[in-house]
Amino acid sequence: MEQEQTDASDTKPVSNDSARQHVKKEIERIQVLGRHFLPEHQGSDGAFTLNRGFIDDLLQGNGNITDMLVFLPGVQGSEGALDVNQQQEIRSKLISISGAQPWQNQFIFDGVSNSSLIDPANSNRSANAINDVQGHPEAMFINQELVGAVTVYDSNVPARYGNLLGGVVDVEPRSAVSTPRLTLNYRTSQSQLNQYRLIDNLQENDDDGGIERDPPRKPNFDKESLSISTRWNITDKQSFVLSAARTTSTISEVSLLETVSTARESWSTSAQWTIDDVLLDRITVSGSYSPYRSDVILADVKDSEFSLRGGGYRFGINAQQEMFAWQTDWRLSWSHSENSRTAPQFYLPWYRAAGKNWGLNVGEVPFSIEGGYGDLDKEQEALQLSTAWDKGLGKLLGAEHALEWGADTSRSDISRSRPQASVIYSSPYRDSNIDCQATTLDCVEQSYRISLEALAEELGGEIDFSNPEHIFAFQENLLARGQYFRYRRIYPQDNIQVSLQQSSAYTELSSVWEKLRTDVGLRIDHDDFLNNLDISWRSRASYSVTDTTTLFTGANRYYAANLTAYAIREAQRPYIIQYRPVAQGVIGSWLDATSSDRFRYRFENVKTPYSDELTFGVRQALFGGFFSARWVRRENKDLITRGPTERFDGYTYIYQTNEGESQHNRYSISYYREWQNHGITFNVSHSENQTTAGSYDTAVEDVPDDELVFLSTQMNGNTEYTLMSFDDLTRRQDDFSRPVTANLVLRSHWNDQFSTTFTLSFVGEYESAFNTNLQREIEVTDGICESCEPVNVAYPVFEYVERPARTLLGAKMSWRPMQYPRVAVTLEISNLLNSRTHQIGRNQIGFETGRDIWLGVGLQW
Repeated sequence: MEQEQTDASDTKPVSNDSARQHVKKEIERIQVLGRHFLPEHQGSDGAFTLNRGFIDDLLQGNGNITDMLVFLPGVQGSEGALDVNQQQEIRSKLISISGAQPWQNQFIFDGVSNSSLIDPANSNRSANAINDVQGHPEAMFINQELVGAVTVYDSNVPARYGNLLGGVVDVEPRSAVSTPRLTLNYRTSQSQLNQYRLIDNLQENDDDGGIERDPPRKPNFDKESLSISTRWNITDKQSFVLSAARTTSTISEVSLLETVSTARESWSTSAQWTIDDVLLDRITVSGSYSPYRSDVILADVKDSEFSLRGGGYRFGINAQQEMFAWQTDWRLSWSHSENSRTAPQFYLPWYRAAGKNWGLNVGEVPFSIEGGYGDLDKEQEALQLSTAWDKGLGKLLGAEHALEWGADTSRSDISRSRPQASVIYSSPYRDSNIDCQATTLDCVEQSYRISLEALAEELGGEIDFSNPEHIFAFQENLLARGQYFRYRRIYPQDNIQVSLQQSSAYTELSSVWEKLRTDVGLRIDHDDFLNNLDISWRSRASYSVTDTTTLFTGANRYYAANLTAYAIREAQRPYIIQYRPVAQGVIGSWLDATSSDRFRYRFENVKTPYSDELTFGVRQALFGGFFSARWVRRENKDLITRGPTERFDGYTYIYQTNEGESQHNRYSISYYREWQNHGITFNVSHSENQTTAGSYDTAVEDVPDDELVFLSTQMNGNTEYTLMSFDDLTRRQDDFSRPVTANLVLRSHWNDQFSTTFTLSFVGEYESAFNTNLQREIEVTDGICESCEPVNVAYPVFEYVERPARTLLGAKMSWRPMQYPRVAVTLEISNLLNSRTHQIGRNQIGFETGRDIWLGVGLQW
């Protein structure tokens, strides 16, 4: 293997295609010849680039490109990624970069933003998103089969990238140079090949009505992935590249201690037609189609089957031309994506009792829940035009200079529609004498196998409820316990359409002296929703102390993306609270709760959240490789949080303010080395994330009812419950804030037929909040009507737990028995040692993932 490295790169690696040959940047660049190269850039930017060969060596799992990046320093995956249910899923996994939330990253595919604006922060709320649809930070999932290279920035991000508080994931599609004439790959993972560990922490209530149940069965799923990449050289100046991957999963889930079959399907496709030296230096016409569908259930909820749809399609044209000694790049793209749900219209949490006894006998008050949250459709369309210019300016004041500038403008149209009203019931009430007036949906009259008179006759003339035998006989005779709902929320039909116009411009000057390189840039962003003009600086520098030692630093500001979810939230119709009176045992009609709040949101004079970053680092040639140490500090300011409220016109308006602040400190050391046919990548990071909790709203008086949850904590052996908003819970928990992480990747090509990759990941002890899937009631004494009696309203229960440290070993082996056509057989094993993942918490029962296996076979011409 031959490897060449220049002064290192703040730009992308130079490939062999003709487009890159037109780009004549001569400073801070990596040129790699061979199969491997060091992923960390050797310049001052905080960038890591994985080429096609490096990606082929990594464990692929489901194949989504972001799933394969968690071994990089500064990148952390979600705690839920190791959950047994997530093992069965095929969605792209969530990643955090430099302590930010996943939706605060910028995702780019083929030079165009792939970041979703449809409330991507809702990606972890599927079971509790009553008034929203499960979103995702990525508008479309990108399978690794489509990827030629991916570059990740965790700090010192150049000025050409904006709309981020975290990092950048910039994915380049396969090109005509990097794509073989034809590749076919088939991979499968089945639960029968995997190992699981049953953890039973369930604390069932000890009463006479308890039902003995069988333990849950092991997960039963079958995942398959079929992919193809092909290249046609139409002429010596034209080429066509097509890449596609289809991943499916048939899943057996545990719900109500029974097995239910569900299914997932994800497509990821990309096509490019490239024309060289015809009218322009290069023209590329491209398109991608990546839909996603998930047929799922709400855990432990009867008749809750619903479907989620996501993904979409994109079309674009890119032109590259040398003009007036400038290298220019022009892009025009249009995209469409969605996050939609089809679900049952009514959600009914009955008390667990005779006639409604399917629920688990757990929790303070056991429930038997049925139904869902109703249909909801959210769509996003975006039209974007951008241009980039760069030019070498020659030598001045002893340094070589180059200038880069660019601009872009985009229009995004977001729609949200609820085709029919959804009804969420609460506050069930037991009443043996209730008269439902022929209502059957939300009221059940008490019924018996035989009449009470006949039962009393069998028991000697009367029923004595002080006699245990009589009580047992009464319970055995009960078919259905009388109960009805006293309280419900109605989410009315909705049809909202909003638009967002965004514009930006940037410039960056690069200067190289003999030992010093500086990059100084400026970026300006504006949108017509928050209507702020955001000016951010980008500056970084590197200094070569010796031929083997380099110091680097940077000071930067980043502004967050302005999500159209804010505008949607402003226009959203509030839910209506209704109650139902009872007179002499007869239920009445549902009435609007005139005393209850109807909430609307306002974003007035809100600033764009920003992050100020400071970095220092050193890079040292050591033992034939490179050692680096990096310190990254982020101070996030003006974060949007819930502010004061104001009541008028029959509504409670919740104003959003910029009271939020947080800090991120990370210390990382890394080592990379390539020798002969082997490569090692190693890093250790210590992170500290702090949030100014006092700046967030913790009072619940002015929080919408559907945004409330309980947080359970253990204090001196006692359980304490705190009612709070889900937003506040999300800010408090440390899902992406593991204090200590370490990663090792060892890649070896032993000969032309056999290669191996071993990965080792360590996560230190930390705290995390998880959804117990239980409900807890609290008495509500006001907000319904002036004369109404108190009612009990149930909310989801989350619990803080301390997650023990864990170490997971993975391995991938590839065997190529034939060279033409090239045949490869692969075996991937995650959690090779079958270690515990500590995903099952207190009062839960279920399986934890152990050894996870993927088998694959591929052909290449």
